[in-house]
Amino acid sequence: MIIQCLLAAVAFFLQVSAAGTSFLAVNSQRYKDALNKDKIDSWTELSAFSDIEEPLVCFRFSKFDLLSALAEVPSEVRFLPTFFEELVTQVWEEDSFTDVAHISTVEVSKIPELSLPSLYSQVDRKSDIIVFEFSDASYDLERLDEYLETVYLFLEEELVNIDNIVIQVPSVGEPYVKNTAKTSDIDVSDPDRKPAPSSPTGNGDELSTLWTEGLISCLIVTAILLAILSVAISWITSLEISYGAFEKPVNPLKKTN
Repeated sequence: MIIQCLLAAVAFFLQVSAAGTSFLAVNSQRYKDALNKDKIDSWTELSAFSDIEEPLVCFRFSKFDLLSALAEVPSEVRFLPTFFEELVTQVWEEDSFTDVAHISTVEVSKIPELSLPSLYSQVDRKSDIIVFEFSDASYDLERLDEYLETVYLFLEEELVNIDNIVIQVPSVGEPYVKNTAKTSDIDVSDPDRKPAPSSPTGNGDELSTLWTEGLISCLIVTAILLAILSVAISWITSLEISYGAFEKPVNPLKKTN
């Protein structure tokens, strides 16, 4: 009996101590109000505001260092870069991954070959919180990205609302934050910062060079047009003088009847 109590205490401690970083992309007004007015700052508190009309969807990676892997990924992946660079509105460090009792969990230890059939059988469409638990320590990022995109499209069709997504990772993956600095100002050291509008590709020197070259081109074209206009005016003036030469001179000595 004592051993069972100790094991239960250890299990509870491990569950509570499970923590990482939560990246939020929430668009429903009720969640925004909870974040801004009620000042909630944890997954557990956010979960209390969920309902079936505006469910929360969470992709949780308990062992896989997603962000570090994403920093080295080729450009073929689409869903994850879009989420982190364009959709994330808030970041919680050291967030507890403790769930409330009424969640629906989808275990994803391995990416299934056929995603849709498994989703139809695993996803509870009446749940107000759906957590996809990725428990493996390693995933092929391209296949993972395709799976997440498939899940998103599936939930978009099956749920009332798919506007509130949370991705939870065990660590912050500093290389990815640095590599995406040109497109996103989100930093785990400043959870309240929001993404800045993306800037054109290239540094300031390149933009300055392009602007200077464009200005010079405009000035050259303007000078050419002014030269053409000047020649045209000169030509029209010479025509008037030429026509004057053809006019018959009037003899002042000629008498009129």
